[in-house]
Amino acid sequence: MNPKIFLLNEDQIEDLVGRISKKLYESFLLEQSNEKDEVLTIDAAAKLIKLAKPTIYGLVHKKSIPHYKKGKRLYFHKSELLEWIQSGRKDTRDAIDNKVNDYLLKHKL
Repeated sequence: MNPKIFLLNEDQIEDLVGRISKKLYESFLLEQSNEKDEVLTIDAAAKLIKLAKPTIYGLVHKKSIPHYKKGKRLYFHKSELLEWIQSGRKDTRDAIDNKVNDYLLKHKL
């Protein structure tokens, strides 16, 4: 196979670099979305959220954690587990104090 040599001017090089960058970015976004929508077994879910399997079984029984059941198997979507974790965020003491102060300033007794 004979190597080919191409001569490109500055505009053509910029266009080529732009197209390559766009393809790399689209590939990155696709990989990110596929990773977030990944289906996990209970072992993988336990590892992801750092809880013991019996704890996860308890949360499933209480219907506290998003899950899917097919036959006797449990499955979890990675994105749903990450959202579930973030939904449990608690405010710090300072944030609560600031909310109280803002409320009291707006609603003077």
